[in-house]
Amino acid sequence: MKLLAVRTARSIWLTPQYFLNPKGVFIRPAMEGLKARYNFRKGPLDKPPGATEDDKFEDGAFTGLNGVVQIRNVTLHSDGIAVDTRSSTDDGDAFLEDAMNWISKEYGLPSYMEVPIDRVYFSELNVKFEKTPKIFDSKLTPFLNEVSSILGSEKKGKAEFLTFHLGTDPTRSNRSENFKFEREINTPFEENRYYSFATTKTALHLKVLAKLDEVT
Repeated sequence: MKLLAVRTARSIWLTPQYFLNPKGVFIRPAMEGLKARYNFRKGPLDKPPGATEDDKFEDGAFTGLNGVVQIRNVTLHSDGIAVDTRSSTDDGDAFLEDAMNWISKEYGLPSYMEVPIDRVYFSELNVKFEKTPKIFDSKLTPFLNEVSSILGSEKKGKAEFLTFHLGTDPTRSNRSENFKFEREINTPFEENRYYSFATTKTALHLKVLAKLDEVT
């Protein structure tokens, strides 16, 4: 398996904003400081008066685990913070840890270790396999051949699977976990290029895809 691109690696730290600023400290200087520290092109103070969207930092930089990475955006929601990178969720976590530790020291706000945080992740990847994964049981081969004979043609080509989707029972938890694997759109089947989505860390997502590659 070859990783073609990390489209999105999102680290979400769920915690109410009042835990991040429990004593109501004036945080405008902290906002300006964060923008400067991480070289963000835009920050929450740059949005026009009266704008109702969530506060957001855009297009910054952070020295992550493997060098300097782009922080695409940091969105401050009422129930937490979301960080998008195109490297890994580990970089997103490392950025949040660094930013919150810095704010704690400079402005007297709580360290992330003092705040109740529920960490949530998702990642979107594009990958290439050497061969088409054998996702379905071999007993389904006659069925797939029959479907192909109905849907396919010499002009359209053989019909094959487009999407493979797994998920946990949504009635058992307030958050369902998902893994999706599908052919990259507008790409010939023989190129074996795929888009994959998972509600997990980037490293674990790649591990799942590597396991899938083993069944090719």
